[in-house]
Amino acid sequence: MKAVSINISPSQVNKPFGHAPFRSERVVKIFEALSLGKAKLARELAEIIGVESKQILPRLKRYIQRGWVEVQKVNNLNVYSLTETSRKILKLKGSFEKVKERAEKILGRKMEEDELEILKLFFKEQKYVENSPNESIAEQVYYALGRKVSLTRVQEVLTEFTVKGILFAFRLKDGRILKVRLNKNLL
Repeated sequence: MKAVSINISPSQVNKPFGHAPFRSERVVKIFEALSLGKAKLARELAEIIGVESKQILPRLKRYIQRGWVEVQKVNNLNVYSLTETSRKILKLKGSFEKVKERAEKILGRKMEEDELEILKLFFKEQKYVENSPNESIAEQVYYALGRKVSLTRVQEVLTEFTVKGILFAFRLKDGRILKVRLNKNLL
C-alpha cells in the first residue's frame, strides 16, 4: 500500500480560527475580520473574501441562528458583528489543552504519548477521516502520523476513543464505520 497523508493546510493550523467549526476558509476569514471588534458592512466582508455582498448573509445565516453573529440594519445596509457569546466560545475552542483535559476526564486517566499524537491529529484536522477502498481509517492515521505509532496501536487507540465517545464514528446500519472525527463536544 502506498503512503497517503491526511491533508492539513498550513492555513487551517496557523489561523486563529482555523480549528473552529466553520464550513469554509471564507467563513474563517469573515470571523477573523469580525473578531477585530469593529462591526463590518456586508460590502466590507465581501471584499475580504472576494464575493458579492449579497452572498454574505447566506454564508452567515447559520451563525446568526446560533447566536454567534449579530446583524443590524443601518440605512438599509446589513452590519455584522460577533456576539459576546461567540467571542467566549471562540476563545475556548482554540485550546488543545482543554480538549486533552476533557478527553482524559472521559478516559479517567492521563493519556499516553501515542494517544496524545492521535488526539492532536484529529484536533488539528477538524474534519472526518473517511474509510476508503484502498486504506482503512487506521492506516490513514498511521501514515499521517509518519508511522511514529504502530498500526496495531493506532487501531487500539481509535477503538477506545470511539467507544468512549472521544471520536465520533459515522456508522452504517450494519455497524461498519464510514468516517471518524473528533467529537465536537470536546471542543
